[in-house]
Amino acid sequence: MRDINKHIHNFEESALNLLVDLRMGDGFNEKAYEKVVEMLTLFKMEYKGVSSIPKEVATMMVELYGELYNFSLNYAGEESEQILKAAKNIKIVIEKCLEETGEAELQENQTFTKLVRYINEDGYFFEKLRSGKGLDEQQFEKIYQELESSLKEVHSWDALPKAFVAILINFYEMDLFVYVYQNEFHQEEEADKIYDAYERVFELIAG
Repeated sequence: MRDINKHIHNFEESALNLLVDLRMGDGFNEKAYEKVVEMLTLFKMEYKGVSSIPKEVATMMVELYGELYNFSLNYAGEESEQILKAAKNIKIVIEKCLEETGEAELQENQTFTKLVRYINEDGYFFEKLRSGKGLDEQQFEKIYQELESSLKEVHSWDALPKAFVAILINFYEMDLFVYVYQNEFHQEEEADKIYDAYERVFELIAG
């Protein structure tokens, strides 16, 4: 237990160093990035075959890719490319950590049953966003209410189901669709709707 707590501390510290340096304009911290990947790789093995991960680890996983992607837009040239490459690599490692998510178990858990159902109904909510169909506002409102309820329920939990963490990551990365709708789909109105929805979700998740 002592070792895993140390690993969690190292992960949080390295991730924060990576993000803070970028936020302060100090550039890409290669050492912190390598430590983040090292810890995520360790967590992949540590939590293999289990359906939940410690909340501290989950919280940082939720934030990392979206934050790094956005920072890549704030920098230019080779450094921007380096940050984007790091973001994509971290996303891959996180996805591996969340393999064997136990989505079926999540659906059977009363805390998440309606949330999963509303995300999946009428075509998968996030897939509709990805394919350019825009924000289904009615579906989003139902999802939002259930997400709020689920987050209240898990507030005191020490660990979160991997499948729920994967859902939170999808919500946290909704703002990335804003760029897609603006620059690729050229749907400015939809981009604004998505950003407004993201802000509401972000406030919920960030607490």
